[in-house]
Amino acid sequence: MERQPGNPRVEETDQYYLWIALRLAKLWDESPWLRDYDDGLRRDVVLAVTGYYQDIVADGGLWRSFTRMHHERFGSPVPHYGRDKDYIDYELNRDDVRFVIWWTIAGEEGSKVLDPHDAGLDALATAFHVMLDEEYEQAPVPRHLCIASEVELDNPDDARRIYDYAYWLYWRSFLLRPSSQAVMQRAMPQAHAIIAHAGDSDARPLLLELNDRLMSTAPAGPIPLTTAQWLRLIIDNQLPV
Repeated sequence: MERQPGNPRVEETDQYYLWIALRLAKLWDESPWLRDYDDGLRRDVVLAVTGYYQDIVADGGLWRSFTRMHHERFGSPVPHYGRDKDYIDYELNRDDVRFVIWWTIAGEEGSKVLDPHDAGLDALATAFHVMLDEEYEQAPVPRHLCIASEVELDNPDDARRIYDYAYWLYWRSFLLRPSSQAVMQRAMPQAHAIIAHAGDSDARPLLLELNDRLMSTAPAGPIPLTTAQWLRLIIDNQLPV
């Protein structure tokens, strides 16, 4: 639930997408592919693929924005895979699933990153895609992801919702989380210093301030952008210069 932008609020569609995640996890458990990863990483991969699937079903704007920007800059919708003849922009695609799996693993494995053309990765992505495609036409729309059409960045009345979305986007979303976790790891000495300096007082406000500062200044994502640039792209459809 913490990977959902409305957390701790529970939405009607959450149970369905939990079911999707459990089906993906079971499929992986019963497969011979990429079995060397620990349960924590495999959980994160399943949740990332589920998050991508939710965004595609909702047309929430995050995946649309990323693939549009990557195509503008590099001539293909996602890194590594070019444009397959069957690729459909902003719809469910096997290469999207393959990239989300790879990107999530890369964010946690660092120097031991998986070859993006690994045969096991390709087979797992294909199996995930087949399962998701079977559900695609009947999947309910997770409307809590449809923020782009509901807020204006310059409207003060929308400020709280935009902040909550930005926090989720940077720290929890399937696309930015793999790199924002590395940002947090680099900031751990600062966090420990804050806790040590606070002593008996409550360090939580200072840690939240550190989180906000990192979220505002440290770029994240497969194409590294600041949170403000991601918001402009998703909500105002403005590509960064």
